[in-house]
Amino acid sequence: MTPKLVPSLPFPPEALVQRPHAESTAGSSHAAATVMIYAAAFITGAIVMSFEMLGSRYLNPYFGGGIYTWAALISTVLIALTAGYFLGGTLADRTASLAVLALTVIVGSLYLLALPSFAQAILEFVLAGVDDIRAGSLIAALALMFFPVTFLGMYSPFAIRLLLRSAQRSGRVSGAVYGISTAGAIVGTLGTTFFLIPTIGSRAITLTLGALGLAAGLALLALARLHRPAGSVLVVVALAVSTAPAGRADNLIDEAVRASMLERADGRLAHIETAYNDVFITKRGHQLVMSFQLKGWDYTESVSNLLDPDDLPLRYAQVMTIATIYPETARKILMLGLGGGSISTYLGRFMPEAAITTVEIDPGVITAAKTYFGLRETERMRYRAGDGRVFLSRNDELYDLILLDAYRGGYVPFHLLTREFYTLVKQRLTPGGAAAFNVHDGSKLYASTVKTLGEVFAALDLYPSGVGEVIAVASASPLDPRTLERRAATLQERHGFRFPLPQILRRRLEQPRLQAANGDVITDDFAPADVYDVIGKDARRRK
Repeated sequence: MTPKLVPSLPFPPEALVQRPHAESTAGSSHAAATVMIYAAAFITGAIVMSFEMLGSRYLNPYFGGGIYTWAALISTVLIALTAGYFLGGTLADRTASLAVLALTVIVGSLYLLALPSFAQAILEFVLAGVDDIRAGSLIAALALMFFPVTFLGMYSPFAIRLLLRSAQRSGRVSGAVYGISTAGAIVGTLGTTFFLIPTIGSRAITLTLGALGLAAGLALLALARLHRPAGSVLVVVALAVSTAPAGRADNLIDEAVRASMLERADGRLAHIETAYNDVFITKRGHQLVMSFQLKGWDYTESVSNLLDPDDLPLRYAQVMTIATIYPETARKILMLGLGGGSISTYLGRFMPEAAITTVEIDPGVITAAKTYFGLRETERMRYRAGDGRVFLSRNDELYDLILLDAYRGGYVPFHLLTREFYTLVKQRLTPGGAAAFNVHDGSKLYASTVKTLGEVFAALDLYPSGVGEVIAVASASPLDPRTLERRAATLQERHGFRFPLPQILRRRLEQPRLQAANGDVITDDFAPADVYDVIGKDARRRK
């Protein structure tokens, strides 16, 4: 004989043995509670996955948007769900009460409502105390996400215990709870990434998730009618406490490497799968091309002339050199984004007094640039692996000139486009220093980038390349046209740049801020970069 399980819906046991006239009322109450439990399973599933997607928006500005950050986020959610499943099942067997289930949802939701008030302090504390990006991103993810996801993860096993009336229905009930919860997770994932992030900021999304969870918890609590003693509340409170988160003068290019590349037949020379990119090295006559493949599209990242190390085949790279006229002297230069290293080596060869540090998030790209493009490190030419924003956050050195060309395929990671990032760049400039940014034109993201730069920097000049890019040069104080002309002529005479600075200066727009007319200020909290990048333009295959 199959043993019967005592149902544990929101009523004391005696409520199940009622006078005949109360049977219909009890039945309808049971039905309402069942529907609400399934509905709350959908909601909690949606909140967990939405919060996981949102976690990248919290961590990326501090630890970068690479594979380590995503591994930390996914692992944290899995660790928290594991803890939640075990704790939820154990607690349900001890006290199968709808009130207790409601309180687990309420506790997790209240945490989400409070999170925006202290998230930044936690992230800055971890960033300052942990040097390793992998450990730092994991610790930060655990500190922010473990507590609420654990409590929300308790829901499914607890709900199954409440819904079970017979062991014969255990498969159907558990399948329904996990299936509905997973459906909610799908909605949370797509809704957050496709709609919420492009529409409202991270803070607003977090508060929305907290409010949604709180409403579900309160609805469950109302159904339970709170006929249970206060001991149930104490169990949840005790559990919450126990789980709270704690140049030319030096050789910058290996000519032997380039000579060997020249001897190779045209076509693809290498396909390198790195932690961040699919990197392709292709030879076309005397040109060597580095490209990334992303989502089926090929993006040209760098082109070098194997016969002429002083050449810059890509127009935007030529135009970007105009930034050298803005600082009084450009002896210390930082470049974010490497590719094949054409810009940094060009400046290093023509400006032998300049010390140049290039930061590239993908170590595989640095290796490829050295192996195929012949880049060499010297005392004044350094290549560092790391996220550009993280590098600036952790190093308080000041630079005369900062250049940003950190494209990954056809886009710049959102955390390198925000007001907070540009403010950080500004803080790392010497007095009189300048920063230059390679920006794709023709989209709302372009207008928003110009507007955001204008919010941070008092002076902003734009130099269109004429082939789809604009070089934005920003500084703390404006320079009049005559000063720019004088500096361009002086620097050109001193260094003899292959691409004359006075000619590039003629590309300068007279009223650059008009380009921001249809833009929005991009912040760490509100950065729909992916959506804005396709508004007003067609997708391009090449940078």
